[in-house]
Amino acid sequence: MQAGNILGVTLGIVGPSSHADDIQRGYHGLIGVDKPQGWHNQLKDEPGLLLTYTRRWQYFNDLLGGFEFETSPHLVGALGNIYTYAGGGMMLRFGKGLRNDIAPPNIRPGFPGVSYIRPVESPNWYFFAGVEGRAMARNIFLDGNSFRDSHSVDKKPFVADVQFGFAFHINHFRIAISNVWRSREFEGQEDSVQFGAINASFFIPN
Repeated sequence: MQAGNILGVTLGIVGPSSHADDIQRGYHGLIGVDKPQGWHNQLKDEPGLLLTYTRRWQYFNDLLGGFEFETSPHLVGALGNIYTYAGGGMMLRFGKGLRNDIAPPNIRPGFPGVSYIRPVESPNWYFFAGVEGRAMARNIFLDGNSFRDSHSVDKKPFVADVQFGFAFHINHFRIAISNVWRSREFEGQEDSVQFGAINASFFIPN
């Protein structure tokens, strides 16, 4: 069994100065789909700070043929004007070379992972799947600006994620593909949300 801590600090800005509307409109124009609507209702400018702490336990089992299976429960807490929440979950991994990395990183809130990888001589790969539940005290994207009047909705106090994916790690490079299902986050939301991600990590030697 291995145990470790992951500390995170995220800085940014919410509102027109983030130019998120320009990025989305530009991308929609690039791929030739409908122009996104609703940006005239976006939040006002507000600097963002998010502090996160995750405690994770890793239990490894060696299987026949050099395969490995890992069970990793975790607890997480976040504090900031963007998100404030507490939660916990479990991730399972199956493959080869599991001890060479933790898991691919995710956008918060999300499953624990890090960008750092160690170079490996032989290829490693693994499938992963997990669940996480969170008690949400604050979500600026639903609650609105912290100190100014803005649009808002009634958020749900508890949110759940289910994630699965695949990662491949060779030499100084790792690529991971994942899909996340997220439960409804606010009152009146018609459907749950699904989104995918592709993450690439590089190790640059000195």
